[in-house]
Amino acid sequence: MDRTKTIRLIAVIAAVLAVGLCVFFALRSQTKPMTYEQFKSLSAEQQVETFNNMSGAQIYALVESSDENWPVTAYDRISPQNAKQTIVLFNNGGDLHFNLAWPCYGGYQPESIISIGELSGKVDVSRDGGDGGYCLSYGRNEDGSYPNDSQRSVPKSSATVRTGTLDVDQYKKVVDAVLDGADEESRIAALAELGYDRETAERFVADQAAWLTRDEIAGPDNIDDGAKSVGHTVDSRYGYAGVTAPWVAGDLNLEGGGGQMNTVFSWGALCDSGLITDLGTAEIQ
Repeated sequence: MDRTKTIRLIAVIAAVLAVGLCVFFALRSQTKPMTYEQFKSLSAEQQVETFNNMSGAQIYALVESSDENWPVTAYDRISPQNAKQTIVLFNNGGDLHFNLAWPCYGGYQPESIISIGELSGKVDVSRDGGDGGYCLSYGRNEDGSYPNDSQRSVPKSSATVRTGTLDVDQYKKVVDAVLDGADEESRIAALAELGYDRETAERFVADQAAWLTRDEIAGPDNIDDGAKSVGHTVDSRYGYAGVTAPWVAGDLNLEGGGGQMNTVFSWGALCDSGLITDLGTAEIQ
């Protein structure tokens, strides 16, 4: 082989190797997990596009590595295999964040949605989650048991839930005091007349304001949208009650049918103020 042909052959081999290395590193960069910091550095439009193009395993890894990882740390039935169907990038008025792909309308069966204002007396309630949550299960099954995770449409294998009794009539008086005041001081004064100290009163006021911004209250396909979808007009003043919808997504098959309630105050505020009493725990599956 003459010198010219040898040089040409070497050049061809070098070109092939260069292309191969480019492909290798391109594929490697595509398969390397995106960090949460990289994801949040993208524009809103880029975040949506990137998230929509991810596989379930990539979504799971991204959420797991984030500081909003509760969809995968709190629910053991969320997995890399079903994450594509069960985790969403939720857009609440431009605020993008991870959430579970609960059924629309706050997870309620639309025809079941009523105002908590239609309830009275004392009702059994329970919660699987932190003090800052506003969603409770209420009522019990005919055998006296609390609704299980499938009835709650909650993707967990089992749970220890916190239980108690909500005084609905007193709760509504507190809501009225918060909503009827002209300003924060008048609301705190009205709550003082009901026997609450300033710290508790301020917590009620702050909780009610935060409740109005929540995904299930202010986001797309919210609870009120669900009521309207079946021709109901529901007064949101006191929050909502109803029955959970089934949730089928990926390998999840949750039956729904448990009582559900969205109060305008958090579980922690309800318990600490005495609106929920008889506190205890129960094991459910």
